Amino acid sequence: MDPDVNPYSMGAGNPPPALTGRETQEQQFRTLLARLGGGLSDRSMIVSGLRGVGKTVLLLEFEGIAKDAGWTAPRPIEIKSDTDFRSELADAAYQALLQLSARKALGDRLRSFAGLLRGFKVGAPSDGSLEFSFDPDAVSGSTGDLERDLTNLFEELGQTAREHETGVVFLLDEMQFLARGELEAVAAAMHRMSQTKLPVALVGAGLPQLPGLMVDAKSYAERLFAYPKLGALSEDAARQALVVPAAAKGVSFEDDALARIISESGCYPAFVQAYGKEAWNHAPDSPIRDVDVLGAESLVLAELDEEFFHVRFEKATDREREYMAAMADIGEGPYRTAQVAERLGRRPSYTSAPRDSLIKKGLIYSPDYGQVDFTVPKFSPFMRRRYPLRDDDGTSA
Repeated sequence: MDPDVNPYSMGAGNPPPALTGRETQEQQFRTLLARLGGGLSDRSMIVSGLRGVGKTVLLLEFEGIAKDAGWTAPRPIEIKSDTDFRSELADAAYQALLQLSARKALGDRLRSFAGLLRGFKVGAPSDGSLEFSFDPDAVSGSTGDLERDLTNLFEELGQTAREHETGVVFLLDEMQFLARGELEAVAAAMHRMSQTKLPVALVGAGLPQLPGLMVDAKSYAERLFAYPKLGALSEDAARQALVVPAAAKGVSFEDDALARIISESGCYPAFVQAYGKEAWNHAPDSPIRDVDVLGAESLVLAELDEEFFHVRFEKATDREREYMAAMADIGEGPYRTAQVAERLGRRPSYTSAPRDSLIKKGLIYSPDYGQVDFTVPKFSPFMRRRYPLRDDDGTSA
């Protein structure tokens, strides 16, 4: 069939043509906005899950929901290992204020807010509009203490939003890469928002270790946030993710074809999209049949290997790759750390460094004490397929 109208896409963070199976989280977010907008308190959200389950897509959906509800939602912030979090938040705050000003003409209130963010320059062009440009040589904030400055920033923003009958929501992606002090500041600022019932919400998304990192940073974070977990879709939701966009193009699936995609994809959203894309391209016409899915499987694996798995494998050093190969060689996770060390023929003390580094890079995580597992679904078959564990003589283990 015509690839030019193929509705499926497996690009990272690309919204699927039909977002299915996330209705509970969407309603939870709508309730959060409604309660805060009504002067009540409610818990902001920390969404966690493996790679490929649609966390970034959900944040983008939340951005649209917030704007439809009349809230201000700066673009989501993607946290990286080298992100200047203070500056990124300051930029997002100014985005929020500009949006508020465009709607409510904040005027002097907007100008006075600049004192909280010394890393930005404020100018007033001849036409009366406001312009903001980042000054990389300045220091954002008033005191240099991130926790205090962030709390002050959110309070000022929340009071301004409440006076103008709206609210502001911050969206943070890959939040597990924040330093402990930054997590502490986020928790403290949101704790103050909860106490004052100001209409400022925050939704963070990250890998499965994120809830634990939040609670380690501030013990009260366990009660401060709601912690929805994203996993694989239900079979019905996965089926709808395939059927709905195809039907919009006048295309259908045979039941056997759907059953094969559901089985092979494990109902992980990224893999469902990959199978839908290649099955569509492989099928000569509608309906898409089981034989079309079967014929597309090699293409799906090749595409996933290069675009989903290998880009993450490349982040690892040789010792870290050896550690992951040992994990995969054992079978499916989670894996006991002592078992991985034993498979490598090493003492646990030798393997702790690559293990900790892999966790920091977001390639593995610890689901429980003394355990590790991959943050990417189906990563162990990829490792066995492409990078099997080698014995000392260089042969596959």
